[in-house]
Amino acid sequence: MNMIELKYKLGGDVHQNIVVRLFDVKQVRGADDSAPWDISVTIVWGDEVAFDRQLAGADPLHAVELAAQFASKYIRGRAEDEGGTLEPPIVP
Repeated sequence: MNMIELKYKLGGDVHQNIVVRLFDVKQVRGADDSAPWDISVTIVWGDEVAFDRQLAGADPLHAVELAAQFASKYIRGRAEDEGGTLEPPIVP
């Protein structure tokens, strides 16, 4: 199984390690479905599994693109909510 694993650090009042994993891209629905491909996405925030689900896409690369966009918005938004900054930063 191929996996993309990206590591971030949250700085601020509370320091956290953040890990984003994108893996297991596979066709799980018929080709006539608008989003037949799934990708597994796991986001680990400190010691907590904050997100662990499959996201769907129209083709393998579309699924990867949507998963990366979701993960980026999630960790950037959560870092802002917690008053911290990400290292490396994520460009909006």
